[in-house]
Amino acid sequence: MARYLVTQTLLSSWAYVYNCWDGLEDDAMADFMRTLNREPVAPTDAMREGIDFENEVYKAAAGMARQPHAKWEDGIQAVATILRGAQTQVKAQRDINVHGMDFLIYGILDGLKAGVIYDVKKKSKSFGSLELAGGYFDSAQHPAYFYIVPEAYEFQYLVSDGQDLYIEKYRPEACRPISEIIEEFIVSIEAMGLLPLYKQKWAAK
Repeated sequence: MARYLVTQTLLSSWAYVYNCWDGLEDDAMADFMRTLNREPVAPTDAMREGIDFENEVYKAAAGMARQPHAKWEDGIQAVATILRGAQTQVKAQRDINVHGMDFLIYGILDGLKAGVIYDVKKKSKSFGSLELAGGYFDSAQHPAYFYIVPEAYEFQYLVSDGQDLYIEKYRPEACRPISEIIEEFIVSIEAMGLLPLYKQKWAAK
């Protein structure tokens, strides 16, 4: 029986179609179609900044030789202190059957230590201009990662603006099962006539 890949990036792109700001609907749908088609996307400045920040965090957490970052050192050290001793960039996957279909949920954990999953987020704006609390409540990431790492009892989003650190925590019992989110995703793209495209582009090897 065929099996199809599911990632939190795909689910997040789909969810944004319904949760984007007014006036951004066309852009959200275009982004989702690029994701659904698995088209390569040129990284934005924010994406490059996030990658650079994470790389510095991993180096600092591992005690590697590095030069202090001119702008982000406080944030880097705050996140690195929490990740010290954790496994980083951990690849994990697990099968699931939903809606009569077989799926392979796949993810890369930024950090895993003593039953806690960590995900590093870099904000391009300072915390003073952001509403942070509950920012990841509707994310598919922690439900997906709780499923693929069933021994984990907590998920922490480690969010930094380069200076300060904000931690948002979730427990498995307080989040939606990933099966419900996948069910909604499949029903939604089926209604949009996009299920055949998904099956074509996301067939798992």
